[in-house]
Amino acid sequence: MKTYILLFEGYVSFEIMLASYFMKTQGDIITVALEKGPLQSYEEFSVNPSVLLNEIDPSEVDLFIIPGGDVTAMLQRPDLLNFIKVLNERKTPIAAICAGTLLFGQAQVLESRAFTTNAESEMRAVTAQGEYVNEGVVVDGHIITAKASAYVDFGIEIGKVMNIYSGPEDLEETIQVFKYFNAKS
Repeated sequence: MKTYILLFEGYVSFEIMLASYFMKTQGDIITVALEKGPLQSYEEFSVNPSVLLNEIDPSEVDLFIIPGGDVTAMLQRPDLLNFIKVLNERKTPIAAICAGTLLFGQAQVLESRAFTTNAESEMRAVTAQGEYVNEGVVVDGHIITAKASAYVDFGIEIGKVMNIYSGPEDLEETIQVFKYFNAKS
């Protein structure tokens, strides 16, 4: 399984770390950028993304994750918005957390979809599509959206959508360990 994670200057790494940890158990994590060069996360980690967006064949993407952070500059990137539209048309799972959800709005992929975000007023400035739901995580078909504070549930729900749990016991153990810090002895 190939999970692609969009990285950009100032992305918030903690919001996607658990999701990437879970998905790494199932295959490859491929970090994506819009331009070459190192990027610095909000937490000041310097990273060198693996590939550029224009090097990706959408048919090879099993999951695409967008973290939060200042996405303002990317709202005007037709290459990224078209890529999101293509993934949406293919029904490829796409997930965004916090302000990363604004890219779904700008790409106009929320028609008849429920979503959540930390940036509701900003979302309404970019699209009238979709129905805002004041929940931590909202899964509507292949689209997963989350508020920043729900990063644990975001990872767990991505795992459900991607069918990574071996069964109900595995899912419950994951919830107990990562959400409630209750590990089996």
